[in-house]
Amino acid sequence: MKAVQAMGGGGLEVRDVPVPTPGHGEVLVKVAGAGLCHSDCMISVRPASYRPDGTPFTIGHETAGIVEAVGEGVHKVSTGQPVVVHAEYGCGQCPTCMGGNERSCPVMRPAAGAGLGLDGGMAEYIVAPARAVVALPEQLDPVDAGPLDDAGLTPYHVIRTSAPWLEAGSVTAVIGIGGLGHLAIQILRAVSSTTIVAVEKDPGRRAFALELGADVALDPEDDAAARIKGMGRDGASLVLDLVGADQTLALGAAAAARQGKLVCVGAALGSVPVGMMHVPWECVVQTTYSGEAWELEQLLQLAAAGKVKVSANHISLDDVSEAYERLDKGEHGSGRLIAVP
Repeated sequence: MKAVQAMGGGGLEVRDVPVPTPGHGEVLVKVAGAGLCHSDCMISVRPASYRPDGTPFTIGHETAGIVEAVGEGVHKVSTGQPVVVHAEYGCGQCPTCMGGNERSCPVMRPAAGAGLGLDGGMAEYIVAPARAVVALPEQLDPVDAGPLDDAGLTPYHVIRTSAPWLEAGSVTAVIGIGGLGHLAIQILRAVSSTTIVAVEKDPGRRAFALELGADVALDPEDDAAARIKGMGRDGASLVLDLVGADQTLALGAAAAARQGKLVCVGAALGSVPVGMMHVPWECVVQTTYSGEAWELEQLLQLAAAGKVKVSANHISLDDVSEAYERLDKGEHGSGRLIAVP
């Protein structure tokens, strides 16, 4: 089969590899679509961070498709079933995994799941533990459902755990309206009455944000932090930085309200000083990482109800490497790029 793999010395290559066979407790999924995430760009540069032995592995951690075969011991998943593969799975047996936090599994490190050191979904087939696949509601097309596992699940986890900052009268700033941002706006609109302020330098994406349900769309260069600071209760009760660069984190800290919350979601490797004179008093500053399979089930129900939809642009596996170059430059347009085998 054809697969896009991260090579041991760095870079991506489309290769012909054997179709995997599901082992005990595993399922084989015929891939319908796999989303391209910006973090894949970093993985392709430093694949040894996830697989130190230097052997190639298939990238892609936003995968959906149809179950083709099941291994021994699998009873709750059947062939022909549409599913989303929850990529951030662990060993499934350690105390962390058994406690419901597989994405923080210390046993599998440095690998972190499908496309994250283990073979992912940027291929014609993927094998994954049966416990890591989530049934896809019949209303959803598996071709476009994969990004709900990361581009959707990551903001969903943050928003779900930030309910105290989303009370009536609150303001939420969403910085960066790309793959994650366009879904974050829809999730916020579906689960809260917060005033949503989209912050995005691209005018097309600002207009897109308003179409998706944002109340206000601001250019970060147009005094955005001060304008947000004048809203709500002394600014944004919740700031979701979906870029994570030095500049965007600084903007988020400047826009946040006292007793607010600033969450770094994006992986641009920026930082922000934390101290009495750097962030508003009693403002929570945190990072985040994906979510769990049971949260993905909840998000899929929102999508099935028509409240969250992936805006997709389709490409072939042969076009993936060039598409990542555009993605890394921010030239990929609105929504999510999806590779269709």
